[in-house]
Amino acid sequence: MATYSTDLSTLTTAESGTWAELTGTILGFTLSGAGSPTMDTENYIQGTNCYSQTTGKAVDAEISIVFDYLSGYTFSAGHVVFGWCFYAVGTNFKTKANSGWMFVICSSLTAGDYFVIGGSDSGRNPYGGWTNVAIDPTATESGTLGGGGNGSSYRYFGQVCNTLNEISKGTPSAIDAIRAGRGIISIIGSGGSFSELAEYNDYNAGGTPPGTSSTSIDTGRHRLGLFQASAGTFLWKGLLSLGTSGSSVTFSDSNATIIIDDCPHTYPSFNKIEINNASSSVTLNNISIISTATTVNGVGYFEMVANATVVKNGCLFVNMGTFIYLSNASLTGCSFIGCGQVTHGGAIFESCNFQGFEGTADTAYMTYAVVTDSTPNINNCSFTKGTASTHAIEFDATNTPTTITLTGIDFTGYNAANGNTDSALYFPSTTKSYTVNLVGCTGDISYKVGTGGSVTFVIDPVTLEFTVRDGFDGSLLSDARVLAWVTSGVNFPYQASISMTGSGTLITVTHSTHGLATNDYVLIEGANEDDYNGVHQITVNTASEYEFTIAATVSSSPATGTLISTYVLINGLTVAGLIQDSWELSSDQPFDYRVRKSTSSPFFIQGNGSDTITTIADKDITVQLVRDA
Repeated sequence: MATYSTDLSTLTTAESGTWAELTGTILGFTLSGAGSPTMDTENYIQGTNCYSQTTGKAVDAEISIVFDYLSGYTFSAGHVVFGWCFYAVGTNFKTKANSGWMFVICSSLTAGDYFVIGGSDSGRNPYGGWTNVAIDPTATESGTLGGGGNGSSYRYFGQVCNTLNEISKGTPSAIDAIRAGRGIISIIGSGGSFSELAEYNDYNAGGTPPGTSSTSIDTGRHRLGLFQASAGTFLWKGLLSLGTSGSSVTFSDSNATIIIDDCPHTYPSFNKIEINNASSSVTLNNISIISTATTVNGVGYFEMVANATVVKNGCLFVNMGTFIYLSNASLTGCSFIGCGQVTHGGAIFESCNFQGFEGTADTAYMTYAVVTDSTPNINNCSFTKGTASTHAIEFDATNTPTTITLTGIDFTGYNAANGNTDSALYFPSTTKSYTVNLVGCTGDISYKVGTGGSVTFVIDPVTLEFTVRDGFDGSLLSDARVLAWVTSGVNFPYQASISMTGSGTLITVTHSTHGLATNDYVLIEGANEDDYNGVHQITVNTASEYEFTIAATVSSSPATGTLISTYVLINGLTVAGLIQDSWELSSDQPFDYRVRKSTSSPFFIQGNGSDTITTIADKDITVQLVRDA
């Protein structure tokens, strides 16, 4: 069974205590004229009482009710005050723009800060009702009481109602429980659900809340205001911690809608979901999380603090902040609409939709920085640009492979030209040369690269892969040397005539319109001076010149003989029996190959063969090396 807890501390349950009305001035009006706060046993939201007041005939910000903590309360860093506020006649507020409803934190009855929390046109109004607000006492206030502020002395907590009309009957203004803390509500253990979490949040029956050892706040008579059921949805604010650093959670839920409470007087990332503990497992199916925030302080963030198992299927995230994923996350069919930047972190994204990123110019909806993975798991996804001049994906300058394969991605609304702050892909590196294989990708495909870097797009490439096995027991052979070279010039140079000069260990090749790229391999043959011949990795200088280095100083220059250059498809050692590369082909490409194993025991006979890569299908070749007795 799941266990639920919170970090909130209680300033008052409104079952007793010292309550008062402010006597200073606010918005130019004197705060007096309402009745003294009294205990109310009928209109409470938690426990069995609250404190309310009659309004008399007060108009224009004259109605106030505050709790007196009797001394200054000390807030820890990042902690806020949570207060239950009520006004029965929502149409009698002035508008939010005219400071209709305010929460106050004061040092005295005549000095303090006020924070606008609503008006007749916002929140629960014009219908009225109980509202739980979160206020960071160190946040910039909307204004001050008496012009002096609270001076960081926090003794009085409550509300001010800026009214339009006289109400002579009843007690429409009320305050219930006031608490303080980071606003953490957490789940550990196994099982549980969002509905049970809401039941814990709103437990007001006394005794032990749901969960085997759930934290009981105020003897179980509590409504925390952190995760409450609301009209078929859930209203959430604060820090939702799935697992803790010391305890894991196994949590799964489906078909729920969570509305993120607007908390403009807190701070960025105040509303946040954290996945903690690497042993945790969280599965969310068809969960919608929607932000209604008016500032960045209330949008809601998501972070995998630990590399737990996280699965999201068919989830919807609207107007949220940033998302940070790690490699054990898997997302299928999820949509990010108007959200902040998504950190890939090695996760799997399949058939996901990224739409309307409004970051600063030259930033990207998704950042990718996984140096060990050249095939980012961003398959069959779509990216649609918002109004800002941003990219779809940014590839980290340091931690990104130079060969990348993207599959089935659609880019919409990006600049079709390369080199812009709204080109689809962004490579900030100023030194690297990237090859991007685009398999089944559509739309506005373009790139921006740092000055000095380069990008080559290969559209719908085909892949040649070798699998090398021990012919005796079938095991995969690492460190087998695979060499494959073209045997016709339909796509690449084949036995092309060249000239060469050498200076020290540097060889310069003149090869008219070669069409090659830096880091390609060529097979040089026909030189009378043998140090020129062999397989070499090149650096391109111009469209008709490239160079490579050799191990020792060249014997003479220029090279003589019948000099030819042939493109090498693959030259390298297998890893776990595998080696591969990809190209965009205009015609079927025949090739020869040979496979050797290093001279350490066991010894193998060289494997040779010929084959053809077609333009429409990958080519997989398995080579069984025979042991040499």
